[in-house]
Amino acid sequence: ADGVVGIYTALSMIGQTAGTLVFGFLADRYGHKLSLEIGALTSALAFLLALLAPSPGWIFAVFFLLGITISALLVSGIMVNLEFSAPARRPTYVGIANTTIGITSIVAPLLGAWLASRSYEWLFGVGAAVNLLALIALHWWVKEPRFAETLQISQVKDGP
Repeated sequence: ADGVVGIYTALSMIGQTAGTLVFGFLADRYGHKLSLEIGALTSALAFLLALLAPSPGWIFAVFFLLGITISALLVSGIMVNLEFSAPARRPTYVGIANTTIGITSIVAPLLGAWLASRSYEWLFGVGAAVNLLALIALHWWVKEPRFAETLQISQVKDGP
């Protein structure tokens, strides 16, 4: 019903609003990597909840979690690229990141539609798995650029 769609939208907006406030605070103090990790976690939780929901009422929580995920991407997804590169290389990094996002934005919905035509369980399962892999990659393979730069500068000043 239209009213339920309105509630989904409102919950998504509430998640985005709360997430933006929290992720802005976290990103300022601890770096953008943490915000992106939490965003990947909330996205994985949303997909798992959609997969395992015992009743349709649980989908309200899914939309709230997806709102939080969107806020992590808006606050930190763009800004972290600026911290990965020296000022002279920033246009290249931003261009590569935006091109990658653009290509993914074309392919992902097509893949999602294909999975949904087979089974929603597959769609939600693959969505959860991809986000869990993203969380693992972010946590163990990506160094927070803000603190890595600080560490390198202090090593140059202080020696090894």
